[in-house]
Amino acid sequence: MQMATITVSVTTNKPFGDYSKVGQKHQNVIRLINLFTGLSSGALIGSVSVSGSTVDPVRASGTITLVSCATDTVTIGKTTFTGTGTPSTSLHFETDGTDTADAAALAAAINAHTDTSKIVTATSALGVVTVTANQAGLLGNHIALAETGTTMTISASFLAGGTGGSSATPVVVR
Repeated sequence: MQMATITVSVTTNKPFGDYSKVGQKHQNVIRLINLFTGLSSGALIGSVSVSGSTVDPVRASGTITLVSCATDTVTIGKTTFTGTGTPSTSLHFETDGTDTADAAALAAAINAHTDTSKIVTATSALGVVTVTANQAGLLGNHIALAETGTTMTISASFLAGGTGGSSATPVVVR
């Protein structure tokens, strides 16, 4: 069975926090139902835009190729990782081994980092690290990727290939 993606955007004068209270999933759904009821009856001011697709969003990705990596750096978003023979912080990755071992160390550092692991996931194979946005869609195309030095090569300045997944024309209810 193919899954469909439905995207609903609501514009209203009510604060977002009124509908997203932590630990109150059931109550939040009831609040949203009341919001939609109020908008559809004209009791509340706002608009609803609905779009959908059977095409799933795609995650953006990029690659970092390591060749005899030493003390070069790679930056993902705003976090910079530095190659070193003696890693001492979460921002270091070991570069004493082969290109394959160094790439595995970089991927592990990216995945273990408190902030970076929230936006991307890294895998490695044969000296190449693939960095993939955690969130599918266009947003991942805005995650910066940079390197310094001469022993690492990045695929592009930003992750690429993320698509929104929606091919339908939005339906707007006012």
